[in-house]
Amino acid sequence: MVPRNGKCKILEDVSREFDNVVWITTLSSAYFVRKRLGREDVWIIDTYTWGKKNSEDSRDIIVSNPLNLNEVSLAVNKVLDSLEGNYLLVMNSISGLLIYHTYQRILHFLRALLVRIEKEKSSSIFTLVKDAHEKSVEVSISMFFPNIMETKEDGKVRIVKSSIPLDRSDFDSNEAKEIIKRMLKESL
Repeated sequence: MVPRNGKCKILEDVSREFDNVVWITTLSSAYFVRKRLGREDVWIIDTYTWGKKNSEDSRDIIVSNPLNLNEVSLAVNKVLDSLEGNYLLVMNSISGLLIYHTYQRILHFLRALLVRIEKEKSSSIFTLVKDAHEKSVEVSISMFFPNIMETKEDGKVRIVKSSIPLDRSDFDSNEAKEIIKRMLKESL
């Protein structure tokens, strides 16, 4: 995905369709994400902010050491354990964790998380910064996901892989939001 191309806006808009939202941020602070979302009811797991920094919001979980993937996993599971009903988990971005960990470790982490989300009949959206990693890493990670989209510099969205039938592959952002909502509903 290309920075500043509307990806976060699409994620924010789609997340508004869900009552229970868990947002894992690896590229910006919980404060910044909460400010952009404009919602107090979202759980934010922050692996970007270093150290034992406290948040003013009780739903902001700051992982003090993202180098320890177990600590990230424990934070995610703690939040998911506290939720009732289904939820939307957004991870923006897998690329942030790939800075600290091998892609094999990230694959294990993602697999465990995806199994839990599916078991709990919930939904998820994960992002990856395109071309920030070796092609083989991107391909390996993409194999876990039934739907893959790319946001383009012009704000258009290209559907690379879809679990639902589509008559074309390029869409404007509003069409893409509706397709994402359909994909999330049909994945339950």
